[in-house]
Amino acid sequence: MSRFVALEGADGCGKSTQVDRLAQSLRNKGEQVVTVREPGSTSLGERVRDILLDGDEPLCAEAEALLFLASRAQLLEEVIEPALAAGKWVIADRFHISTVVYQGIAGELGEERAADLCQVVIGDRRPALNIVIEISAEKIQERIDSRSSAGDRFESRPGIYDRTVAAFRQVRGIAGDRIVRVDGSGTAEQVAARIEKEVALVLR
Repeated sequence: MSRFVALEGADGCGKSTQVDRLAQSLRNKGEQVVTVREPGSTSLGERVRDILLDGDEPLCAEAEALLFLASRAQLLEEVIEPALAAGKWVIADRFHISTVVYQGIAGELGEERAADLCQVVIGDRRPALNIVIEISAEKIQERIDSRSSAGDRFESRPGIYDRTVAAFRQVRGIAGDRIVRVDGSGTAEQVAARIEKEVALVLR
């Protein structure tokens, strides 16, 4: 089975911390691991990231989705597929499930349309396991409020945390996606242990 895992969840759920922890756990076992973030991790991807997260250009939901997908297609070609072909693990900080959530369920496209767009671009080049870290919207708001930096384009949208938390609880993604939900409460170590257990169960 593919060694491709994506960690998903609403902003502030602790996802990026858990990407690093899972990668280090696998490295401690002698595995080679590549971590990537979405959008980003390629020259094109980082430029798209600037437009999507920090730019002030007005974007409709479909334009947003297509920009994410352009970045993702480049990431697959340039980084992910070569790493997998070399027998390495790939741990992604977001992948297509986030598009289905943010531009689909919580956005204006709807889940089916967003999933269809993802299917056209990435096809079967998807994570073997999508781990959604679940945490309450109230807890996420506390974490976001404690940050010193201003929120990005998505974090500044009214009601975004309530909508995305609910969307991640119901998202189905593309037919055939394996989605596992993990309790994001407790310490970072406790959450990491839950994630490692799921990876071991599904990808052994």
